[in-house]
Amino acid sequence: MIKKVIVAALMLISSQEMLALKIEGNLIKDNHGNSIEIKEYNKLIVLDPAVVETIYLLGGEDKIAAIGKTAMSKIYPEEKTKDLESVGNIAKPSLEKILSYTPDLVILNGMSTKTGETLQSLKIPYLITGASNIEEILDNIKAYGEIVGKKSESEKLYNESVAKVEELKERVKDKPLGLKGTVLYSVSPMMGFNSKTLPGEVLELLGVENITNELTGERPIISQEFLLKENPDFLAGAMSIKSTDDIKNSNPAIKEIKAGQKDNIFIVDSNKILRGSPRIFELVEEFYEELLKVKNKEEKDYNSSTVASQ
Repeated sequence: MIKKVIVAALMLISSQEMLALKIEGNLIKDNHGNSIEIKEYNKLIVLDPAVVETIYLLGGEDKIAAIGKTAMSKIYPEEKTKDLESVGNIAKPSLEKILSYTPDLVILNGMSTKTGETLQSLKIPYLITGASNIEEILDNIKAYGEIVGKKSESEKLYNESVAKVEELKERVKDKPLGLKGTVLYSVSPMMGFNSKTLPGEVLELLGVENITNELTGERPIISQEFLLKENPDFLAGAMSIKSTDDIKNSNPAIKEIKAGQKDNIFIVDSNKILRGSPRIFELVEEFYEELLKVKNKEEKDYNSSTVASQ
């Protein structure tokens, strides 16, 4: 049964370049040509919040010596991660601090690749990782299980994650949203996430018609004319967008479209749709509940207008 569920989940995947770690023989490899021996590592420096979260979910947090801190978002479980030692910002960590912990493995993210060049010259093992879709999140679970010596725990987390995807698909099938909209990356200029991104795949999973899929680029610019033509039911702000007013005041077309007229403009926690850790499978369900409110509002308005016209 679980194999069928896995196949169903993987049908959601886009065909973009893979960022996840891959297990090949006795090695774990990244997409940048780096590889490490499969064994248990005991002094990790982790510069990717999603990896930190995954390691905690696996129960391997005692392997983390220090992490890179984020400026805009918290790392789960915050009550524990806030007390972890820091090597600086996730994009530009302090090499001096990294070396002070004498790590046996450094896990970098896509923004800190230059740090890897220095680590390579110092013969310090490192990997560069990320997850831009569901398949990559699942692949990474197994790799991190090997790294922190939690292989059986990673198998369990993997299977639970796949099951959650399937359960959510069933919920959406039973109660489809039937909405059109997008998640905004920025408002100046207005840009959205298309299907080649993790937020775009989340919208696809939830059965939302993503208006940006017609545009070019992973985060295409949304013009005033395009916004009027598509007339989305909702707009959700993420990343650095902190206020619905930022969205409402960003484009004159907002007042003309359904999302603006019905006040279906809101902020979605970026962790729910952008951070590639297994927590996303629970957090996406919360996003679904938020969109259900938009759907219910639409249905209520429709029913009210129907009664009024009779």
